[in-house]
Amino acid sequence: MTFEDLLRSRSAAEYADFVLPMIGRNDRVVDVGCGPGSITVGLAEVAGQVTGVDVDDDGWDEARTYATDHGIDNVEFLEGSIYELPFPDASIDVCAMHSMLETVEDPLVGLSEVRRVLKPGGLVGASSIEYGGLILHGPDEHLLRRFYELRLAIWEAQGDVWPQRGRELRGPLISAGFMDVEASIRAFSYGTEERVRAFGLLHASDCRDEWYVDGLTSRGLADQAEIDAIEQAWIRWAESPDAFAAFTWGRATARRP
Repeated sequence: MTFEDLLRSRSAAEYADFVLPMIGRNDRVVDVGCGPGSITVGLAEVAGQVTGVDVDDDGWDEARTYATDHGIDNVEFLEGSIYELPFPDASIDVCAMHSMLETVEDPLVGLSEVRRVLKPGGLVGASSIEYGGLILHGPDEHLLRRFYELRLAIWEAQGDVWPQRGRELRGPLISAGFMDVEASIRAFSYGTEERVRAFGLLHASDCRDEWYVDGLTSRGLADQAEIDAIEQAWIRWAESPDAFAAFTWGRATARRP
């Protein structure tokens, strides 16, 4: 998947739309857990300065190249953790976190660090996956659901992802001392030919990912034959006129007092 593909499938316009209207042209924004940086680059279109932060610093070459090629000079990427952000106290206007807090065992600890770096009145916007809101329809639905059952089994075995964190965002924000907390849910639907195909083929490629394959086979959760069958099911689903999917994401905004 190219960076341009990422910009279409994981853009700020879609996944950070609940935060974008509240970002000012002079604001300093931090994207915590920024991953490959597609959302970070999108945030830079509306902010003064944006810094993407992640514990893994080896996946930003494409984002940096894209920013350079398109004259985006207000974005940078730094290695760091939500537990120890590389910024002074009260120095950040907005902190965005997409698909981040579901990877944190105790979100209160991470949010306390976010509060430290935010200016008084600064905004935090968080979104996390909510597996309780998965909707699937189309051919081989039982195999597609098996894909998610197996992914959840890996996460449970590793103990490093909490797939229902989307419904839990409000409480930790309040406990961390934020005010004006507002939580909501948004469903992202895949119901056009282009979106169905992209969603299906992405998940087919996930079935070849080393993390998924080794995570299953090494634990005896599934064998290669079952994984291959699930991959082919996603490919068939991607081309089916009956295919539809939707995923819900929990979202919340709040401000530092």
